[in-house]
Amino acid sequence: MSVPSRDRPGPTDATRWDVQALRAFAVLAVVVYHLWPNRLPGGFVGVDVFFVISGYLITGHLLREQLRTGRIGLAGFWTRRVKRLLPGAFTTLTATGIAVLVVVPSSRWGQYGRELIASAVSLQNWQLASDSVDYLASDNRPSPFQHFWSLSVEEQFYIGLPVLLLLLGTALRRTRWADPVRTARVLLGAVVVASLVWCVVETRTAPGIAYFSTATRAWEFALGGLVATVPLVERDTVRARLVRTGGTWLGVVGLLAAVLVITPATPFPGTAALLPVLSAALVVTAGARSGLAALGRRQPVAFLGRTSYALYLWHWPAVVLLPVVLGHPLGTTSKVAVLVGSVVLAAVTTRFVEEPVRSAAWTARLRPRRVALLGLVATIAVVALGAGTLTALRVQQVQAAALTERLAAGDVDCFGAAARIGSDDPCVNPQLADVRVPAPAAVAGDDVNRPACWSNRTADFNVCSLGPTTGYRKHLLAVGDSHSNALLSAYRVIAEREHWRIDVAGHIGCYFTTAVQEAPSQAYTDSCQGWKQAARTWVSDHADDLDAVVVTHATTKSPVVVPAGSTDEETVVQGLVGAWRSATDAGVPVIAVRDNPVARDDVVACLAQMQGPTTGACDLPRDQALAAFDGNAEAVRQVGDRARYVDLTGWTCTATVCPAVIGGVLSHRDPTHLTATFATTLAPYLGSELRSALASLDR
Repeated sequence: MSVPSRDRPGPTDATRWDVQALRAFAVLAVVVYHLWPNRLPGGFVGVDVFFVISGYLITGHLLREQLRTGRIGLAGFWTRRVKRLLPGAFTTLTATGIAVLVVVPSSRWGQYGRELIASAVSLQNWQLASDSVDYLASDNRPSPFQHFWSLSVEEQFYIGLPVLLLLLGTALRRTRWADPVRTARVLLGAVVVASLVWCVVETRTAPGIAYFSTATRAWEFALGGLVATVPLVERDTVRARLVRTGGTWLGVVGLLAAVLVITPATPFPGTAALLPVLSAALVVTAGARSGLAALGRRQPVAFLGRTSYALYLWHWPAVVLLPVVLGHPLGTTSKVAVLVGSVVLAAVTTRFVEEPVRSAAWTARLRPRRVALLGLVATIAVVALGAGTLTALRVQQVQAAALTERLAAGDVDCFGAAARIGSDDPCVNPQLADVRVPAPAAVAGDDVNRPACWSNRTADFNVCSLGPTTGYRKHLLAVGDSHSNALLSAYRVIAEREHWRIDVAGHIGCYFTTAVQEAPSQAYTDSCQGWKQAARTWVSDHADDLDAVVVTHATTKSPVVVPAGSTDEETVVQGLVGAWRSATDAGVPVIAVRDNPVARDDVVACLAQMQGPTTGACDLPRDQALAAFDGNAEAVRQVGDRARYVDLTGWTCTATVCPAVIGGVLSHRDPTHLTATFATTLAPYLGSELRSALASLDR
C-alpha cells in the first residue's frame, strides 16, 4: 500500500481525490471484513484495490521521471520508498513484537517470531505461502504480523519494476520501442498476461500459494501500471464528462459487488480477482474529475485516505491480540473499540511518525546511502526482536525436552497413558500434579513423523520400517493420514518390544478408503487418489508376508464427497469397507483403531497460561471430544471375521472428559493430533490390543 499525501488541498493541489476515496474504501473494506466478516464477506479484496493503486502511482511516477530526465534514479526512488513505508511499518512491528512477548503464550512465539522476521525483510508472503503447503504448519493460528504479506508483495514490486523498466529500456534503446511509455506498455502488458494465466492455474492447483505469491499477484500491479500509461480524459466536453462519470461509477459498482459477492469460499485470486481489479482500474482511469473526486475531498473520506496505510498496519494486530488479553473472542463492544483505537493510532502514527520522516527538512538532506544505512539498522533491530523471541522460545524448549527425557526414561509411576484415567482404578502420582510435559512452548515440535513415512501432496507411497527387517514375528502395515502417523512413536516401541516389523505409510489428509475425499485443489485430490491406489497395490503385492493392515484416520479433516442418494456416514463406511476388502480379499486382515479424541481449539495456549498444579480448565467434555463419526466400528462389523476394532479411549478419556494433561503429559500438540510423548506412553496398551486382535484373527 502506498502512502497517501496530505488531505488538505493547496493552491496548486494536484491530489487525486478519487484515489484518496478509493483508498478509504479499500481500507474500510479490509477492516470491516476482519471485524465483521459476515457483514462484508468480500472485504478482503480491498488489498487488491491497493495493489492497483500502487501499480498506477508508482508506474506513473517512474515514467514521469524517465520522460523528464531520460533515466530512472534507482537510489532516489528506493530512498523515497524507504522514507514513506518503513517508519510506519517498523513502528507497528516493534510495538506488536513487544506486545507478543508480554501477552501471548510462549507456545505461539515460534510462529510469531518467524513471521516478525519475515515481515521485517519483506518476505512475509513467502513465509505464509510456505506454511500453506507445510502440513506441520497447517494448524498455525493467524498471527498479528500476517497482514504484512501484502506489504511484502508490494515492496517486491517496488524493487522489481524500476529494474525491469531500466533493463528493457536499455535493450530497446535503438528500436522504435525506445519510447519509455511504449517500453512500459510492453513490459506491463506481458506481466499482466503471464501473471494472470499463472494466477488462474495456481489458484486451481495450489490455492494456498496462489493467494500469497508475488507471481500470481503481479498482474494486479501491472494492470494499474498500464492504466498510468493511458492519458486521462480531461476535456470538458459532454462526451468526456459522460466517459469519466460512466467509467468511474461503473468501477464503483463493480467494487461494491466484489465485496458483497466474493466470499472466503470463492477460489481466489484466480478469475474472481478480475472483478475488483478491473473495477479499481476503471476508477483510477476515469475518476480524476468525477463525483468520486468530490467525495474524496470531504474531510472524513480524506482523513481515511490519508491514514489508510497506518490504519491497515494497526488494526490487524489489535484483532489478533485483544482476544488473548481478554481471554475470549471479540464481541460487538470490543470490535468497536478495536476500530476506534486503530483509527486513533493511525492518526497519531501518520501525523507524528510517517509525515515528519517523509517531509521533514532533515530527512530531505539525507543522501541515499545514509537512508539505506538507517533502513538497514532499523531492519536489523526489528529482526533482532524476532530473533530474541525465537531464542527465548528455544531456551524453554531445551529445558522442557530435558525434563521430558528424564521423566520418560525413568520409572515414573502413572506417567502419561499409564494413569489409566478411564479405568475403575486410575493411577494417581502426586509427584506429577504440577508436571506438564512437553512444555506448551515445545509441544508443536513433539512429532516424530518424517519424510520416509510420509507423502506430502504426492501419489508416492512412501513406507518406513520399524523394528527388525528379518526374522520378525509379525509384519504389520500401519496406513492412514496424520492421525495414523501421530502413533509412530508408539509403533516404534511396539516393534522393538514385540520383535515385529511395522511398516508405516501416511499421506496428508488422506487415508485407506475408496471414497473420494474433499480437497482444496484438483491436484490434491489426484495425489490422494493415486496414493490410495498405490496403498491397495502395495498390500496386494505384500499379502504373503503381511499379518494385518492397521488403519486409523482423522474425523476432523478431509471429509468425503457424498454421492447423490447417500449420506455422509454411509459414504464414509462404504469407502472404508471397499478399501479394507481389497486387503481381506488378498488374505490380509484389517485392524481398525478408533480415531483419537480432539481437544479444545486453544488447548496449547490454554495450557501455556496454566500455573501451579494441573487443573481441568483446558479439558474438553467427552461427548464433544468424541463427537465426530469415524465409521471404523460399523465398517468392521460389515467386513466381518477378517477385521477387528481397537478403541484406546480408556487411556485418553474418563467417563466425562478428555483431559488436556494425562499423567503429567500433554495429550495433544494441537487440537487434533496426539503428542509423540503421549503416543509413546500408549505403546504398552496399543501393543496389547494389537496382540489380542492378531491372536483372535489367527484362531
